[in-house]
Amino acid sequence: MDPLPAGARSAAPRPATPGPAGGDPPPAVGIIGTAGHVDHGKTALVRALTGADTDRLPEEKRRGISIDIGFADLPLPSGRRAGLVDVPGHERFIRNMVAGASGVDLGLLVVAADEGAMPQTREHLDILLLLGVRRAVLALTKSDLVDAEWLDLAREDARALVAPTPLRDAPLVAVSSVTGEGLEALRGALDAGLQGAEASRDRGFARMPVDRVFSVPGFGTVATGTLTSGTIAALDHLELLPAGRAVRVRGLQVHGRAVPSARAGQRVACNLAGVERADVRRGDVLAAPGSLRAERLLAVRLEALSRLERPLRHGARLHLHLGTAEVLCRLTLLEGDELAPGASAFALLRLETAAAAGRGDRFIVRSYSPVTTVGGGTVVEVGRRFRRGSSPDREALRRAERGDPRDLLFAAVARGGPLPLAAAAAAAGLPVPEALAAAEELRRTGRLMILGDAAADGALVTPEGWTAVADAARSQLALHQGRYPLRPGMPREALRRAVLPGPEPRVAGLVWNRLAEDGVLRIDGDLVALPGHRPELPEDLAGVAGRLCGVLDAAGLQPPAVGEALRQAGFAGDDALRAEFLAHLASQQRVERVAPDLYFSPAAVAAAALRVREHLRAHGTMTVAELRDLLGVTRRHAVPIAEHLDAIRVTRREGDVRRLGG
Repeated sequence: MDPLPAGARSAAPRPATPGPAGGDPPPAVGIIGTAGHVDHGKTALVRALTGADTDRLPEEKRRGISIDIGFADLPLPSGRRAGLVDVPGHERFIRNMVAGASGVDLGLLVVAADEGAMPQTREHLDILLLLGVRRAVLALTKSDLVDAEWLDLAREDARALVAPTPLRDAPLVAVSSVTGEGLEALRGALDAGLQGAEASRDRGFARMPVDRVFSVPGFGTVATGTLTSGTIAALDHLELLPAGRAVRVRGLQVHGRAVPSARAGQRVACNLAGVERADVRRGDVLAAPGSLRAERLLAVRLEALSRLERPLRHGARLHLHLGTAEVLCRLTLLEGDELAPGASAFALLRLETAAAAGRGDRFIVRSYSPVTTVGGGTVVEVGRRFRRGSSPDREALRRAERGDPRDLLFAAVARGGPLPLAAAAAAAGLPVPEALAAAEELRRTGRLMILGDAAADGALVTPEGWTAVADAARSQLALHQGRYPLRPGMPREALRRAVLPGPEPRVAGLVWNRLAEDGVLRIDGDLVALPGHRPELPEDLAGVAGRLCGVLDAAGLQPPAVGEALRQAGFAGDDALRAEFLAHLASQQRVERVAPDLYFSPAAVAAAALRVREHLRAHGTMTVAELRDLLGVTRRHAVPIAEHLDAIRVTRREGDVRRLGG
């Protein structure tokens, strides 16, 4: 299904560019993000490359500057396609620039040849580097406005800008969006810069930070973003974070075309079911259920920009930019009270509202007021407290930062197990294949248990965690059976809520199956019980049962209503105990339920069935009146008996008569 009507698609028409023929869209290889000072020609360059005008807001048209992020897709000389994110350059809209830079594989740093590097050029470069962008192409725009000598000076200036950074060897292309000079060379440089980008980003579980959301009549809510990991397919069930809301994907678009699925590195429009437009906003994350957590505490490696005029102080209030989200937070330095310019340290960020995060996520922090970029870094742990000045906590963070897959996976499972493989991989910040290999190695050394088939997303748990789960299950079943001795078992869902409220129900099923294999419990359909459990009547109810059976035996085919029969037997319990008591006696075939308010002696029902069969063999049919006379009962009992004999297939009703059943 096409999730968007043609008029609302996220990509504008594109000029003809070399690429494979045919109806299927070319493969997408990654995301290119522009960066650079205001009025240096980023949007004009995007238009020249793609044919798309990414300034979609009326105010952008009126003011002639970009205010929000815009999107286009770029056909490349190799026949592949890249998503292109155009960001605003004005200092007032840096927050939007950071949202657009999230998920970028390749930076397109734009410097106007007639002006050279400017303040936002440097700040945008800082942001790209802090977000971990290590591939870039430099574009000297407006090259048609300067002579050759000035252009050489502009090249030197641009080279000097990136010389102290990992982007020092980035290709540099002089271009003119007016004359078209240099555009083909720039396309080639961008194509080469994206080599390997697709393979390097995927962690195996679906994750898409939302950067735009809108509603389309007849289609509903549409969220767009860069799919930073995994795949999303139509009809997939996802989780919207931080709300934790379940949503379903009705349909998908990539590069303006309906597709059955999308993969990491693509710009995606998701038509969502189960959520209203007002419930989704920029900064939310669509993710595989259980793969991410929304938390208010992040342990991070924080790096302060070297060009800061003063150090970052413990307790400072900051703007945190994480993915496409912006959240206010407090800085807790774990060592000392200051972080000097250019230095890095472990820290805690205490968020004022929860945000979805995973280990290894890159982030930016900006000062509270005035708002300027002051640093950034990497998330090391999510939702875990660490103490200031604690050597053991500092060492735990170092281990997490070093990133041995086995240690990371073990720690994630120890904190939250049992966990599905994908959720454990996400908590550990590992690609799923790497987490699977680590899980198998931990299983071989006895440090981890795998429930089910790990390759098919089984569940992981530590031996200590497994012992705790088994003990909790035994305790809950014993408690339930002590409270409800007449019930054959505890519903599986009730046991899950009591023992494993966190993991998804499928994980609980793996746990119960393994516990049954180990002889800890017994599974009977939807019920779970301890192996030796058999419903038994307490001594007082055993006496009541004997007396009730006597009342019913004596009454034959005309017993009193069940309430009266129980009163005669001396029953004194409430309605819940009454229902369980009668259900237990029926399961033991000591009474037979003929109607909601009528219970009979099984012997009396069997005798009635025998007489009815004999009559039907002789006469072929029988009315209710004939059954009443045959059995010597009143109509009050004849009708329920006739319907009960239908239910147990002694008879078969045809209109107003009964015939012999099957």
